[in-house]
Amino acid sequence: MARARGANVSMALAFESTYGVPPASGYTKFPIVTEALGEEQGLIESDLLGYGREPQAPSQDVINNEGDVVVPLDLRNFGLWLKALMGAPTSTQGVAATGSYTFSAQPTANAILTVGGQAFTFVTTTPTANQIKIGANLAETVANAVIALNASAVAGVAVASYAANLAGTQILITYDVVGTAGNAMTIVAGTSPATNATVSGATLTGGAATGPYNHVFQSGALVLPTFSAEVGMPEVPSYAMNFGAAANTIAIPLQRSGNLNATIGVIAQGETRAGATAAGTPATLAIERFSQFSGQIERDGVPLGDLVSGRFNYSNNMDKVEVIRSDGRIAGVDPGMVAVSGEIVVRFANTTLMDLAAAGTPVDLVHRWSIGAGKTLVIRVPKVSLPKPKVPVAGPAGVQATFAWQASQHATLGKTCIITLVNDQTTY
Repeated sequence: MARARGANVSMALAFESTYGVPPASGYTKFPIVTEALGEEQGLIESDLLGYGREPQAPSQDVINNEGDVVVPLDLRNFGLWLKALMGAPTSTQGVAATGSYTFSAQPTANAILTVGGQAFTFVTTTPTANQIKIGANLAETVANAVIALNASAVAGVAVASYAANLAGTQILITYDVVGTAGNAMTIVAGTSPATNATVSGATLTGGAATGPYNHVFQSGALVLPTFSAEVGMPEVPSYAMNFGAAANTIAIPLQRSGNLNATIGVIAQGETRAGATAAGTPATLAIERFSQFSGQIERDGVPLGDLVSGRFNYSNNMDKVEVIRSDGRIAGVDPGMVAVSGEIVVRFANTTLMDLAAAGTPVDLVHRWSIGAGKTLVIRVPKVSLPKPKVPVAGPAGVQATFAWQASQHATLGKTCIITLVNDQTTY
């Protein structure tokens, strides 16, 4: 007798046109690590009296179909889970223009960088508008510059995003809109007084309307798609079709090593079982996994160099429509208030994050992974509030602080979370 084995389990998924009705075609085979979908129906203990000490037969309770699916963060398949979680993305083909300033030494006081036509002056005193504080070392100065540029409301500056490299010697500039428009943005490094910076060119370069596709998923969609997911165990054979499924939550752990996986919390309406697949021959997308070691978290464009671990959580706070119906199933799910939260654990090397938390200053957190050019995943949470944590000492080893952050809607962007997946898929 054949026995089901996890090594041969398959999952095929297709988005529904009508809630709770499995599509006849359009399924895609998904890579999974674990899955726990399927109907379960509990029993209600009998409450009858007068029959002595022997219990009477229990009654059946309602049907529930909720469970977690653990999937790899990969270049192509993960976009379908993001669609289930946040709705269809805005997809644009092209490459954004980029440029950089590379510093050989600390800039001189009163030296000027001109970005998008706006001059920024390096100063040794407390900076005011369009000024950058010269730090104790070059990395600190570059960090100050990146934070100032990202915070600028000047139109010619705000059209791009700015980041520091890990060494703290470069300001990396990326135009916010893919295509050729960014190739006209000017960048200048003053020479008298000396900025000690070399520009990548007179303007940003590389912007193109061809190349990879940029899929931008945004939080807050009023209506989210539902899907049907068939879990197949061919040895039995058993094919369980979970229909009326919605992605409620996602959790992504961040660490130095190990496989990079996401746990998706799913709420489904029901399940049917058959001895043959109803998914036909599903499409397959080539798997290219993002790795933990390629990940980076940035605070206001500056890499968090003392980061030990972290976690990103997103929830749709789905509200199950629990009506009275003869099959004991729910009638649907309604998206609730978006909740975006997480955790960062850092070695206690300075008080920067503590000071921001104490002042109630929100920060812009970016989680970034890359396989190579045109193959990236970026999770941006533009308005993150940090709590003021304790800094416990548990022994002779390094001291760590844990910040359990919460996100809220950004005033300008109007979103709590923006996820950009860049790959070779034309659409989701």
